[in-house]
Amino acid sequence: MSPAESKKSTKEKAAAARAAAEAEQRRKDRNIRIIGGIAILIVVGLIIGIGVIGSRQNSSTVASSLGTEVVNDAALPTGANGADGDNPWGMPINDAAGKPTLAIWEDFQCPACAAFEAQYGPTIEKLAADGVANVVYRPTTFIEKNFPAGANPLSSSRAASAYGCAVDAGQGQKFHDIVFANQPAQEGDGWSDEQLIQFGKDAGITGDKLTRFESCVKDRTYIQWANNSYLTFQSSNVPGTPALYLNGKEVPNSAYQDLAGYIAQNS
Repeated sequence: MSPAESKKSTKEKAAAARAAAEAEQRRKDRNIRIIGGIAILIVVGLIIGIGVIGSRQNSSTVASSLGTEVVNDAALPTGANGADGDNPWGMPINDAAGKPTLAIWEDFQCPACAAFEAQYGPTIEKLAADGVANVVYRPTTFIEKNFPAGANPLSSSRAASAYGCAVDAGQGQKFHDIVFANQPAQEGDGWSDEQLIQFGKDAGITGDKLTRFESCVKDRTYIQWANNSYLTFQSSNVPGTPALYLNGKEVPNSAYQDLAGYIAQNS
């Protein structure tokens, strides 16, 4: 082989090696992205699973400090369900005639619920906006029972009550989302009334509505409504939170990735 041919062969081998290395790197990058995406889904699933297990243990063993009997004439936020009918004490967020009902049990202090909202909240809201299903939030408050002496006792109940106040002010959905987005890192730390009022301001409540909202939060106007919902959560043997029910039948966690498809196939 001549020197020129040897030099050309060396260059070709080097180019081939670089191409192979680049292809291998692209393969590794692609695998990292795939594995990373799967890992995120697994983490969310584990958080939700832990929340389910925790609520099974806690909700059935710790009595509510607000009373153990449902009060049928409790004050209700605008549009909230009463004692009768399906999903008692739930809060419908839309009205899609003839469509199935998707009920969602959540505790504002529940870490698994916050993870669920971060991952699937926009999907839930779109299902409601598009009229795919009638979405009903069903508040529960089991987590606060584990922190009776915390800095902000009754935080789950007060947050649920404040949510009702925000519904009255026309900003229920935004308030709901803001509370979950601002869940304390330490479970049980909860929120003060002042923080809940600030969340209302952040949600866009102003003027006379804000004045009424502040009074509603401080007076805990809907705290018995929240407790009624919690007691119903207990008596209904809900397995954990978050818990989704389509026309009364529990939705499996595996269906969360395609709720619209699940609803279409099961209603």
